[in-house]
Amino acid sequence: MLLSRSQLNKNLQGDVLILQQIASLRRENRFLKFGLIFCLVLSALPYLTGFQPETISAKRVVTERVEFIKDGKTVMSIAVHPKSNGLAICDKNGSPVVFLGKSLSGSMVGVYNDEGDPVATMMAHPTGGSVSVVNNVGIPVAFMAVLPDGGSVWVANKDGKRAAAMTAGSSGGSVSVINKDGETVASMEVAQDNGLVRVTNKDNKGGALMTAHLLGGLLSVHNKDGFPLATMQAWLDGGVVWVNDNKLIQVASISATPLCGKIELKTPSGRTVWSAP
Repeated sequence: MLLSRSQLNKNLQGDVLILQQIASLRRENRFLKFGLIFCLVLSALPYLTGFQPETISAKRVVTERVEFIKDGKTVMSIAVHPKSNGLAICDKNGSPVVFLGKSLSGSMVGVYNDEGDPVATMMAHPTGGSVSVVNNVGIPVAFMAVLPDGGSVWVANKDGKRAAAMTAGSSGGSVSVINKDGETVASMEVAQDNGLVRVTNKDNKGGALMTAHLLGGLLSVHNKDGFPLATMQAWLDGGVVWVNDNKLIQVASISATPLCGKIELKTPSGRTVWSAP
């Protein structure tokens, strides 16, 4: 009998302990619920009150698009380029304005027009770089390239034909002007020990020619057929100037040497009419 009463008391004590643990768990559950609700309210408070932090600091931000907003409207944005090879700076309508990316040979920067077509590109190559400009129909009209030993610049007309070009190398450079038919009408070349300036007509004839070298220089004026009408040439120890008529007959000449000088005038038939030694 005593044994059964003792067992009954143990059972009653166990039940009381279980009830106490259940009550403690209920209190902890209510506390956790209150804490969770409080955290949710704190996290939603900035959005409910319109609060925006002035500074956000992070070691890494992962996103596909960043928008810049003024007065609730998007002004500009930076997004991944549709080809996934760089970044695109877009206007308020989402059209690309500037492209930053990488090509097979190096990095590049592109500028777009209002229609979303690239009009200017700057690229970096393993041996230098280049800048190109195209018109509104996609035809290249200007180009500049830099190489290890020099560079080049050229400008084209609206049809893509070159109108002017300038090149530079390790030993000199050149400048040329080209007409609409592709003919060079003016050029200037410079080398280590000489230079040349030439102007011609549309048929690549006539005009003027000027050259310079270590021993002297030459200046000549030509008619439309390319024949010289007047020439001036200089050497280290003298020089000469002579003039032809329209029939290419020499009518006047001036020469100078270390020993003497001479002036001579002739008729179209070749007869000397006056000379001064």
